[in-house]
Amino acid sequence: MNLPASLSRAHGVLLGQLAGDALGSFVEFQEAETIARRHPGGVDSLLDGGTWNLIAGQPTDDSEMALALARSLCAMDRFDRDHVANAYIEWRDSRPFDIGITTSSAISALAQGGFVASDSQANGALMRVSPIGVFACGTPALAAEIARQDASLTHPNEVTKAANAAFAAAVSTGVAGGSKEDMWSSAYANAGQNGGAAIVRDRLLTARTQRPIEFQHQMGWVLTAFQNAFYCLMSKQSLRDAIVSTVACGGDTDTNAAICGALLGALHGRDAIPLQWRNAILTCRPVDADDIHHPRPKTYWPDDALDLAEALLVAGAAGNQDAV
Repeated sequence: MNLPASLSRAHGVLLGQLAGDALGSFVEFQEAETIARRHPGGVDSLLDGGTWNLIAGQPTDDSEMALALARSLCAMDRFDRDHVANAYIEWRDSRPFDIGITTSSAISALAQGGFVASDSQANGALMRVSPIGVFACGTPALAAEIARQDASLTHPNEVTKAANAAFAAAVSTGVAGGSKEDMWSSAYANAGQNGGAAIVRDRLLTARTQRPIEFQHQMGWVLTAFQNAFYCLMSKQSLRDAIVSTVACGGDTDTNAAICGALLGALHGRDAIPLQWRNAILTCRPVDADDIHHPRPKTYWPDDALDLAEALLVAGAAGNQDAV
């Protein structure tokens, strides 16, 4: 493993996730036709405003949960189920401005020590899983196992667990220096063995040549975000163009773009993130002030993303095989 290159790719994962999230949130829930009419050149800059009236670079629930997961991994040097569950409960209790139905119900069940339903195939686990791939850099099987455990906290459906596992394995392989073919193969190999894994593998095969078509009518479906991310990975698009084109598809734009950005960040690294996006993210501090519509606790600010990515690599190395 080339440490400077892995650090650049680790930075790329978190910055790609945060950039995709922030760019997509500007037009979240809009149809592709509406986005094309209002933004004929594409949504390609991080600006104040948008659907949630956020400041430029501000994360939504997607990346706030990813940050909560990342900070837990760094604090414990391993995936500690109870610590991560408590981090998600604390996040829910911070009154985020948006939270998915499945995630909200699951966290409530976690807080009460109850049963989490397994029927939903929503994208709420996949949207936060990218830090696991950084943490388990170069050990894709470990990344896959941790990702399954994380998905089980809120989205225990076999399809969502398999998608999480495949995605985290691909990120792990990419951060360690793998090519896009290496990342795709790692995802395919680590999806698992059950029926959910077979469905995910079928989507991986389709993603080599086809973008999904379900962006609007099946908004929030994990396989839409998953297939789109791997389609962008296997295409000849740059990271920037992949995120912009994902947002242009409409629907759950922030989640789809966050997932796409994290995956391509693991391949292309920090320098593939446009400077305007990086600057907005690394200076984004949603403090409690009159001109900030959604102030948030510092834990969920993205301004330390570079340090956090490095800390994930260090924590993963310290935890080694004791991470599960």
